[in-house]
Amino acid sequence: MDIREIKENKLKTIFRFSVPSIIAMLLQTAITITDGYFTGNYVGENALAAINLGLPILYFYLGVGLCVGVGGTVICGRLLGAEEKNKASEVFSQTLVTAGVICILTSIAVFLLFSPILKVLRADGELSGFFMQYYHIMLFTYPLMVVGTILGMFLRVDGKPQICMLVGILSCVLNAILDFLFVGRLSMGVQGSAITSLIVQIIGVFVQLAWFLRTAGSIGFRRFRFDKAVSRETILNGSSEFIGEMASAISMFAFNYVLMKYVGAEGVAAFTILGYAVYGYSMISIGFGQGLTPLVSICWGAKEQKTAMELRRIMNKVLFTIGVLFAVFFFMFGKQYAGMFGCGNSVAYMVSAGFRFYTVTFLFMGYDVINSMYFTSCGDALSSALISSLRGIILLLGFTFLFSALWGMTGVWLAAPITEVLTTMVSAGLITKHKKMLESR
Repeated sequence: MDIREIKENKLKTIFRFSVPSIIAMLLQTAITITDGYFTGNYVGENALAAINLGLPILYFYLGVGLCVGVGGTVICGRLLGAEEKNKASEVFSQTLVTAGVICILTSIAVFLLFSPILKVLRADGELSGFFMQYYHIMLFTYPLMVVGTILGMFLRVDGKPQICMLVGILSCVLNAILDFLFVGRLSMGVQGSAITSLIVQIIGVFVQLAWFLRTAGSIGFRRFRFDKAVSRETILNGSSEFIGEMASAISMFAFNYVLMKYVGAEGVAAFTILGYAVYGYSMISIGFGQGLTPLVSICWGAKEQKTAMELRRIMNKVLFTIGVLFAVFFFMFGKQYAGMFGCGNSVAYMVSAGFRFYTVTFLFMGYDVINSMYFTSCGDALSSALISSLRGIILLLGFTFLFSALWGMTGVWLAAPITEVLTTMVSAGLITKHKKMLESR
């Protein structure tokens, strides 16, 4: 990517890098919603609730993938901006090996912790059965998902975001077909949904690997010696993304604990259904962020920090507009949306009530996500980690336990919107400080 092209065509370059990423993310969301549709309609609300109880496991794997992947691609992009292609390939290879080893060790550890997790969440009987059936298979799926995610990030750095989009389309179509076959026709229940995910991830990883094995781009597999300095910088650069996903894991665990305590499985099912919509907007935000990350790292490698700031500002405006559209739609049609998942009237009512509060989240979440990923891309891991910690752990956990104790299910719905609003205030202050620092140079 030529820095001159970025400066002369900022909006065009943003969409060139972001749109394929966003489409890939939305397709991933479609896969999640498709799984939820077939699970809710063919297995039942308890199956949806059981899958949601284990979402913290997914978020941990995503945290590993984003931490290692974003951290590695930031270094790689900077090296490509400085035209050091051989070193960039070594970083690519080390990043994949590191992620693979961490994920294998994680799967072993989580397998040993299944029973304690279910005991803490007070999940037994049918819920426990669904949980075990689904997540025994997903422990093989999630490491593949992490590798596929990281390969996609490096494809974007290599200037080939279109491949990620094509993999997303293939995965989405295949997932729908296999869900229909395994869950709908063969009545394999949550096991069928998990097997579908495993097959889709295997195919997606092999398709992306094919590009790098051809070594047709700027980066590819290369023999390397493990570099502690690269590993340390990778973890530091990606620490905020890891904190963000770990925050999601912890907050989801807290939400499930609170919901099981005050409402029961119906509350978990309602939160799952509403969560699909929030997840969709989050994926759009992350898609824009993944489009921004290589551009910012290349700009910083080329000493064009002001251009990087302009790219961030444009993305914030675009995401706010999309957030308004999400807020209006789900505020008006929340109950009809909930009906898609075959839930009862009580669950649909809870979802509709939840959207009345959650629409505020759509207006502020994108700003916080983009600013966090921007700080990561320009090497300010501390600011990025602060934003992620506030919106995912410090404020969200405190409000979740406090508000639910005061107002029950209404308190659960209020926690995230208030968290995002307060985090936005801090995020704006950090951006102002960052601007002053650049101007003083």
